[in-house]
Amino acid sequence: MKLTEWREVDENGYEYHGKGAITIKAEDDRGGSVSLEIRAGEPEDAVFYRDLNGAYSISHAIRLAYEAGKRGETLEYELVKNEEEAV
Repeated sequence: MKLTEWREVDENGYEYHGKGAITIKAEDDRGGSVSLEIRAGEPEDAVFYRDLNGAYSISHAIRLAYEAGKRGETLEYELVKNEEEAV
């Protein structure tokens, strides 16, 4: 099981786009994968079909990780801070 997290930050640690974004991809050894993305926009516009759309995939990512753990897969975590490398 590999979890890759992308954060949009520059070389000084500041977030691109002013408010931040995070993308997480979970991949198991059997080829299953789930990606989710959450972008912070204006608070009054933060709704599930827009900035918080990735919230719908959280339960799928948890289930994928749980099943991988039951099979004895090890967990690998990678943090990518460069916007150009994002999915």
